Amino acid sequence: MTIRMVDLERQRAALEPAVSAAIAAVVASGAFVNGPAVRMLEDRLSDWLGGGIHTVACANGTDAIQILIRAAGIGPGDAVFVPSLTFVATAGAVALTGATPVFCDVEPATGVIDPASVARALDAVRAEGRLRPRAVIAVDLFAVPADHAALGRLCAEAGLMFFTDGAHSLGSESGGAKCCTFGDGAATSFYPSKALGCWGDGGAVFVRDPVLAAAARSVAHHGTEGSYTNHVRVGTNSRLDTIQAAVLLAKLDIYDAEVAARRRIGARYAAELADAVTVPGFRAGDVPCWSYYAVRSPARDALAAHLAAAGIPSVAYYKVPTHRQPGYAHFPRDPAGLAATEAWGDTLLCLPMHPYLTDAEVGAVIAAVRSFAGLRDAAE
Repeated sequence: MTIRMVDLERQRAALEPAVSAAIAAVVASGAFVNGPAVRMLEDRLSDWLGGGIHTVACANGTDAIQILIRAAGIGPGDAVFVPSLTFVATAGAVALTGATPVFCDVEPATGVIDPASVARALDAVRAEGRLRPRAVIAVDLFAVPADHAALGRLCAEAGLMFFTDGAHSLGSESGGAKCCTFGDGAATSFYPSKALGCWGDGGAVFVRDPVLAAAARSVAHHGTEGSYTNHVRVGTNSRLDTIQAAVLLAKLDIYDAEVAARRRIGARYAAELADAVTVPGFRAGDVPCWSYYAVRSPARDALAAHLAAAGIPSVAYYKVPTHRQPGYAHFPRDPAGLAATEAWGDTLLCLPMHPYLTDAEVGAVIAAVRSFAGLRDAAE
């Protein structure tokens, strides 16, 4: 039995022959840049998300965040409030626009950005008077939705824009609405390991406001507007390859079924591991897509070694949170500290999670975790 964190080979088998035919069609057309599959993908994603969303495809998830921020007119002298417990691209994209990321703590139970920490950091930035508070970027970490309602209220009261980094949550739902449809806009990544991933780099911006959507498209295409020779702003070159769009279109055909499979596996993990480790917490009414499944244990490193000895892969993401990374340590943060972020970095461990795990493989993961905790397999 070979268990993988992500199994693209099994997924490809499920996609054939459609995905190879889609790639061959692009090759035959010669439309490798801005081919029709790119706009088809944007339209499909907008329809799938619903709610009048406009989709702008781009080269990668980091670009997507930058494009969203730049389209909103945020830059030097502006403060953008972000969690530290996430991949560095969230804060990095902010810094690359010239704005300043301000690190906030996460909720102890969920690992997503804590509105109370955002409020404290906002007060501190205002008191100092050096930066203009402009936006909050929530991260739906490990597919668990942030508290969009509370953050939306906070941003509305403070005059801030509210964005989401949805690299983990395209397919999650909160209060009956799909993630990446909340607030002023969202960004996502199509990196191959994501729940909806292409076979290279890719990303997208999602916004409701058609004016902001047009600005995002302009930023992504060298600042053009109306004509490829009319450059109304300083933009960048961030295009999704047509071949990658074709792959994503094929994957969208089976994506709802894949998300359902992820949720079944997540439910089994939760039911059979709750007495062995801390399983993911989320709010009532939220339905994660489980692009990742992060448990927590005070003996995380020993657990990972135990799993490896049993042939079970695992990954301890964000062991060093962004605010402790050398390139980011100088940025401001919540004056009360980031205690929950530190605790998560010390204890979290992601278990194998993909829609093609067999029942036997899921059972093997569960048995290995339970045996480390000194518990019998729940299935016995």
